[in-house]
Amino acid sequence: MSNVSDIFNDDDFFAETNNKSSSSTEKTPKPKWTPFADGEYLGHITEVTQREVDTHSGKHKALVFNFMVRVADENSTKEYVYPWGNTTYTASGSEYVGKSIKAYGIFKYLVPKEGDSFESNPDGNKNYAIFCETIGIELPTSIKEVNGEKLTVKSLPTLKPEDMEGVPVIAVVGEGRKYTNRNGKEVTPKIVKFVKEWKGGKKLEIVDEANIPF
Repeated sequence: MSNVSDIFNDDDFFAETNNKSSSSTEKTPKPKWTPFADGEYLGHITEVTQREVDTHSGKHKALVFNFMVRVADENSTKEYVYPWGNTTYTASGSEYVGKSIKAYGIFKYLVPKEGDSFESNPDGNKNYAIFCETIGIELPTSIKEVNGEKLTVKSLPTLKPEDMEGVPVIAVVGEGRKYTNRNGKEVTPKIVKFVKEWKGGKKLEIVDEANIPF
């Protein structure tokens, strides 16, 4: 399976990209790989991991869910345009099918229990709530009284990786944070900035190859 890090870590890719003539008459060859362009991709959440981290210099604590989005067959009908050398290249959506691209992590800020030294951060869970609803997780509601007024509030479930694996989504891809690669070059990778609901998308059954009998 290809993923976006393969593109930005290959010496030949950078040699081909950066050593092209600036002459407008020189024909720009088709790229060796098809980099992800900005845009929306139909895909499925895969390779979900979770870990607990301290944030804001230890003021808060959160569960962070990291995942990839694998581009689905249904993406073949799309087209993407991105700059390439001294021109632009138009890629068919089929060129991305089966490729995976990393998403920004999803944070669920934790509520401190008795004896904990960190503080809660309820405002930081807005994106987590949106993500839950996007992937079809219903948020349970309850009635709470605040200053004598009864309010309906939503509770946040704690997701597990299996709740996310294979869920169909529309991945919105854009520029991530710059970094310096192993060749000393500054790179701006493409990343899934957020996901939207893929209405009509079918869940992907994730096969655990380690448990396949041979």
